[in-house]
Amino acid sequence: MGNSNSAYLNVNQVTQEYDFIVVGAGSSGAALASRLSEDPNVSVLLLEAGRKADVLEAKMPVACGKLQHGEFDWNYFAETQPGVASMGLIDGKSFWPRGKCLGGSSVLNYMAYIRGNSADFDSWEELGAKGWSYNEVLPFFKKLEDNQLETFDEGYHSQGGPITVTMKTPTNEIATAFVKSGMEIGYKEVD
Repeated sequence: MGNSNSAYLNVNQVTQEYDFIVVGAGSSGAALASRLSEDPNVSVLLLEAGRKADVLEAKMPVACGKLQHGEFDWNYFAETQPGVASMGLIDGKSFWPRGKCLGGSSVLNYMAYIRGNSADFDSWEELGAKGWSYNEVLPFFKKLEDNQLETFDEGYHSQGGPITVTMKTPTNEIATAFVKSGMEIGYKEVD
């Protein structure tokens, strides 16, 4: 990636060894491969099962729902969880869109930026995944971000990384009214 003029590698250019092999060209995989390839002394192979989503719907976040259940989606369903979740769905299974293309799930999820719940990271560390507490992974989330919001909490966000983070624009009147109504009853507007 970083050492190549082309986004795609001809199969005749594939070598027998690489210093790093990154599987999955979603947001994280692409950022990781790009960072690794900044060192001209290492070789990096980025593998992606899908192809570039070079269709109009991939360029318009509002239309990305049309890409779900198609070529650019792994078409996963969550397991049935009786009495817990998805009880109103067929066989109690909810659709779980996951990207199978360059850009990964960001292509299918309206370009929503989601980190995950801090309690999940902390529980993984408690279960034995040393180094995975939220406080330990937070610096890496911050390093990924190029936050473009007018104001943000620098304890949790940063600028200069490879993944641009911004608010959806333009915000429609209903969304604005929803946020305003929450603020009127005491909630704070946060990023």
